[in-house]
Amino acid sequence: MDVEQAYKELNVVSREDLIFKLKALIIKACEVRDVKPEDVPTDVPFIGGPGPLKLDSLDAMEIAMELRFQFGVELKNASTAAKAMQSFDSLADFVIEAPKVKK
Repeated sequence: MDVEQAYKELNVVSREDLIFKLKALIIKACEVRDVKPEDVPTDVPFIGGPGPLKLDSLDAMEIAMELRFQFGVELKNASTAAKAMQSFDSLADFVIEAPKVKK
């Protein structure tokens, strides 16, 4: 798929914009307080990772639901979710490449 077309379908202008929106989505969905998207590292795991989010597997379920609602992509199983949620870079790749489902 053409990356520019994917950005258009996702309603973002660039990869950086997508990553910023993913960070904001996760902060809101998981009710993380006192953390802004710009304070979150892009290249570290956000589930159980060293970053400021301190998220767990229950948060991963919230994230999966929000990804489907906001971007129309589905994390179908635990291995797909684990791979996609390694970092914001890997999550952005997943959102760009995953087939879209009905929201």
